[in-house]
Amino acid sequence: MFARRFVKFGCSLSIIAVVALTYRVHAQTSSLQEFYQSLVQNPSSPPAYENLRKVTGQIEKLRPEEIIKALPAIFAALTHKDNTVSGYADSALFSIALRPDSAELLRGHVDAVGYELTSPAPERRAAALVILGTLKPVPPPEVVPIFLAFLKRTDADAQAQGSGAIFELVHIAPENPEVIAALRDFLSRPLDNKSRREALVAVGKATVKDAQIVAMMIASLDDPDMGVRISAAQALSGMGQQALQQASPVLQRLANDPNQPADVRTAVRDAVQKLHPPQR
Repeated sequence: MFARRFVKFGCSLSIIAVVALTYRVHAQTSSLQEFYQSLVQNPSSPPAYENLRKVTGQIEKLRPEEIIKALPAIFAALTHKDNTVSGYADSALFSIALRPDSAELLRGHVDAVGYELTSPAPERRAAALVILGTLKPVPPPEVVPIFLAFLKRTDADAQAQGSGAIFELVHIAPENPEVIAALRDFLSRPLDNKSRREALVAVGKATVKDAQIVAMMIASLDDPDMGVRISAAQALSGMGQQALQQASPVLQRLANDPNQPADVRTAVRDAVQKLHPPQR
């Protein structure tokens, strides 16, 4: 009798365990939607950051249909006036952007993410730039006009983060005539030194071949700001042999100028060395 009861009890435990496991698996696949629905409904009591990490950590393994099901709740959070709520939405969207199918999953929501570039909060704008630029396997063509619109803005907030848009554009569409025109326009502006340094570094990719842009980079080698001169030399180093050959006379002059700070001469000599790599 005892044995029969024990076996029966053991079977009951097994059934309970299976049910619990089934519920847990279901909870894992539906928790992304539930998490953001709850967040929007109770913005004054957001979940702990550790819970956010757990929820967004599962995104890479979720089925596409589970992501799609959760997107309305995530975008409701993104447009919420509470910065914590919208920041939590950015975390989910970035995790989605890292997926190999993210461009397809978010194709219908590119404009909604891009709208965040109009936010007064710099962290929201930065998040939008990164999310759109991270979409895989490659960002869809729809992101280009969004980045261009941001780069064309002349207000201080946009100009301070213009390098982020430049970085994405020179990777996505470096030969697009509108992109080239926007880069020329941005580099011709009276930027503060920090913004100019960051823009030069963002432009300094081998994909940028435009002669006028290269000429603007070379002109920056004689900028009054030491940091700008260093950034220009470093950027030209990454633009390939043709750009370095165009810059060679200025690079050689600065490399041999005893009045230049040591850091400038070092950056310039590194560029010259890439133009004339040592023979092996």
